[in-house]
Amino acid sequence: MSRGGSRMLKSTRKSTIFVAALSIAAALSAVLVLFGGPAPPMPDTQSEVFGHNGLSSHTTRPQPSALFIGDSYTGGYSMGPAPDSSYACLTAINMGWQCSVVAEGGTGYINGGPGQRRLPRVTGRNADSTSLWERFFRLRELYRTDIVVLDGGRADVRFDMSDVRTMFEYTVRQAMQFWPNSRIVVIAPWFISQPAIRPPGLSGRTIGQELGSILRSSPDFDAVTFIDPAALNWFAGVDTSPYVADDGVNPNSAGDRKIAELLTPALIQHGLANVA
Repeated sequence: MSRGGSRMLKSTRKSTIFVAALSIAAALSAVLVLFGGPAPPMPDTQSEVFGHNGLSSHTTRPQPSALFIGDSYTGGYSMGPAPDSSYACLTAINMGWQCSVVAEGGTGYINGGPGQRRLPRVTGRNADSTSLWERFFRLRELYRTDIVVLDGGRADVRFDMSDVRTMFEYTVRQAMQFWPNSRIVVIAPWFISQPAIRPPGLSGRTIGQELGSILRSSPDFDAVTFIDPAALNWFAGVDTSPYVADDGVNPNSAGDRKIAELLTPALIQHGLANVA
């Protein structure tokens, strides 16, 4: 073979190898596009609702993500498969966060959902119960989140407050362990028509004051943000009837919007607007 033919053959081989490399790179890119991210989580029970606020991804930096865990108040008036109109996601929109909601009516630090499935005092998981901390096991695998908001406990006010204290502290500690790199926010139990809940046995103190004292009792909780609607005078002196659903307990759509309006500045005051 001539020298010219040899050079041509080498050039052809180099081109073929280059084209093949480009083809492999393109194929790998396509696989990453199709399979690079986890499938969105789905609720495993009909009573549990979950949703995202669908904010645009065209931003200069990734939006912080927030996971709201709670009861029917947290799920919002619609309690549908994508509760973007809940106070949780409306607040997230105000804060510039991505929003995920996992809510089940009646759940709290002790109460485990419909049927009042009470959790034995820190003796292990109950398969029939879905109290807040019991849901952490599954949620930790589904969510890598910057902010975790706990909003529950309304169904716990009928229990002995010593048990509520025990399970509240345990749940907050578990949240800190399950999401060690996330900001933990706790909203004290409250109702629109009764922001200051005073259970028996507290000598007139509110449940928010009781739970807040637990968080102040140890430096372990210094990084936990505590929002007490009663102490912040939410709905004080206001006719609450326009904000309550027909059941007389949960917020309606106007109530969800009003809660978001009140919660947003409280979170900003605690520095949550600067979460990266």
